[in-house]
Amino acid sequence: MNVSFLKKINYFRIFKWLIGIIIVLILIIMGLFLWARQPLSSAKHQATTLAEKKVGIKSVDHFYMSDLNRTYYTIEGPNKDNQKQYVIIEKKTGSINVVNVKDGISANEAKSVANQKQRIAKLISVAPTIFNEKPAWAVSYFNSKNELNYAVIDFKSGKVLRFIANV
Repeated sequence: MNVSFLKKINYFRIFKWLIGIIIVLILIIMGLFLWARQPLSSAKHQATTLAEKKVGIKSVDHFYMSDLNRTYYTIEGPNKDNQKQYVIIEKKTGSINVVNVKDGISANEAKSVANQKQRIAKLISVAPTIFNEKPAWAVSYFNSKNELNYAVIDFKSGKVLRFIANV
């Protein structure tokens, strides 16, 4: 009887250790996830503050990030006259470009243009950006062959400015 009692105690002790290790691993993974997202959260906060102070954006409807040759953060939201705008901020210099949403094609239209160029199997992102000093849409996606592709679409005309296949 003594031996079976000791076996139960050892199993219980092992079970407690395993549960403890699993909890610690879950906490470490959660911490790493939050730590990895911190730069993006910080960028969103800084871009939002700039858009509110310099341009007068009242609220943020969407936040975008694009990275072609330069990194751009874009805030979408209404200004004080309730007109929707994209405030496109270059990460390195902090230069600000303001574009009225109604003056160009929508994200869905940009996606459609990219899809006509090459069938989109999985969309990664569609984001307003600046390309050759003009507003554009950067569309990144995987095609049916699981190849990464980029299409840069002119914001006003909807024409493909650059297409990069199988990156």
